[in-house]
Amino acid sequence: MNGYVLPCLPAEHGSVLTTALNLRAWCGECGVTYPGKFVIEPGTPPPFEWAREPKNTLCSCEPRWPRLMVMFRGRWYLGHPGSHGRLVVDGASDGAFCRNCGAGFLGEMVIDLDDTSHLEKPGET
Repeated sequence: MNGYVLPCLPAEHGSVLTTALNLRAWCGECGVTYPGKFVIEPGTPPPFEWAREPKNTLCSCEPRWPRLMVMFRGRWYLGHPGSHGRLVVDGASDGAFCRNCGAGFLGEMVIDLDDTSHLEKPGET
């Protein structure tokens, strides 16, 4: 939420907040998307500077998440955080990570199909 990871709990009906904002939850240890409804853990303050992130998912780069890598359909692609673009994937389920520091990325990301700068021979596809 607002770019931060919040602690959540499974819930039979979810909450107005998680449903209205179309939030998704992931396991903080393995990154698997939670398929059911959930609520933000009671007593959690609004998500600002206090927010905690799961182990190994805190990008140490400045700016954060400068270049993401993800394996998609058997090939490595570069991308960036976001949900607006030609090809959007779930970073958690596809194993996305920051190319610079190696932190795992758990959000949605846009793959840049035209960027081949990560290949040894950029003309390869």
